[in-house]
Amino acid sequence: MATERMQRRIDALLDEADVSVTAGEWASVAEKARAVLAIDEANEDAAAFLKMAAANAVTNRPGSEAEPDSPASAVTSAAGAVLPSSFAGGRYAVRRFLGEGGRKRV
Repeated sequence: MATERMQRRIDALLDEADVSVTAGEWASVAEKARAVLAIDEANEDAAAFLKMAAANAVTNRPGSEAEPDSPASAVTSAAGAVLPSSFAGGRYAVRRFLGEGGRKRV
């Protein structure tokens, strides 16, 4: 179990990783996730961020365009379900999963 000080550091790194996800800075996401895993190797959030960074680094490499509705370009929810990458005939792009309630996903 991490001390209170280490938990604050982990939380700060995860917050920075979340900001990097929003900005699409996948190298930074991976860096922050690895830093958390160095402190707490069983941290599930850091492992999820690292997996997300790896998937998006491959998908967003220059010259590797994914099809708009292919699983490679889809957003993944916290529960691991694949969500659509766009809707309304491509007019709107899904950037990230925010959360879900009893009936809806945001």
